[in-house]
Amino acid sequence: MDLAGCSCPLISDRHGTTSATHAKLTRVHLLENGALEPDLIDRRIYPSFGECIYCGAKAADVKLTDEHVVPFALGGNAVITDGSCQPCAVETSKVERELCKAVLGDFRNSVGEQTRRPKDRPTTGSFVASINHGPRQIFTVPIADMPLFTAMPVWGLPGLITGAPPTDQFQEEKAHVFWHVPPTMRDTLALNPWDVAELPYPEFRIDNHKVARAIAKIGFCEAVLFWGLHGFRRLVLPDLIMGRYPLVPHFVGTPLMNPDPPLEAKAKHSVKLSVIRPRGMRLLLAQIRLYGNSGVADHGMPEYYVVVDAPRGTG
Repeated sequence: MDLAGCSCPLISDRHGTTSATHAKLTRVHLLENGALEPDLIDRRIYPSFGECIYCGAKAADVKLTDEHVVPFALGGNAVITDGSCQPCAVETSKVERELCKAVLGDFRNSVGEQTRRPKDRPTTGSFVASINHGPRQIFTVPIADMPLFTAMPVWGLPGLITGAPPTDQFQEEKAHVFWHVPPTMRDTLALNPWDVAELPYPEFRIDNHKVARAIAKIGFCEAVLFWGLHGFRRLVLPDLIMGRYPLVPHFVGTPLMNPDPPLEAKAKHSVKLSVIRPRGMRLLLAQIRLYGNSGVADHGMPEYYVVVDAPRGTG
């Protein structure tokens, strides 16, 4: 679904508006010499490695299923053929559900993102509003007339980058909140010209660790495609994604600053791989922006950092 030019902007309470658009997943590799290697990987089908990319179970011993780099529910169509065994697929589905529903569910409904169950997609939604400082009321309207609030969590940089000791506690648990009020809202609420309506932020309930693990899964899949399944030392990242390693903030985080402006329209999601050297360590980093072409004029969606691990031959 091409949303370019449609009336479905995301609006930040601080920064204004810009249109949300639908395009492709962009891969950019920033090598140590600073060279950029852009590549569109959306809708590509990648061959199987013959084993589960997470636990190493062999195709000869277990049934493997296809693995999406970016979740299908977010418009991801790049697939690693037979990339995951069924037990690992169950675990990645749990964390992807938190990202795709708890964080981005309303956004997906608003822009008509692809779904495997279109008949189950809601056609109406409910929100709370107060008119002329009166009691809060619940209104049920078609999805197109719903106000949209999207909270993108931010946590601070990964501990491996900052030098902080390993911990299971994020430095911060905050969010960049973007919102959109349809131009039809006054009609929806049957307001008189002199009436004032207030739409309070809904309560956001987000499992930050699950969201971070879902982000880590995207970075890990992209690194596997670029460096090869055994082309780097994965160390704890598969265990982190599967929920067996609790020190998630040591590997996954977000800068605590306003994000950069939105990406170009064709870059729906972006993954940038690079080699960094904090405090003399040589690390592989994935920088991920989901719906990176959405946001406001000056500030788009936040960029997530995943320390994928160290290349072979480094300490």
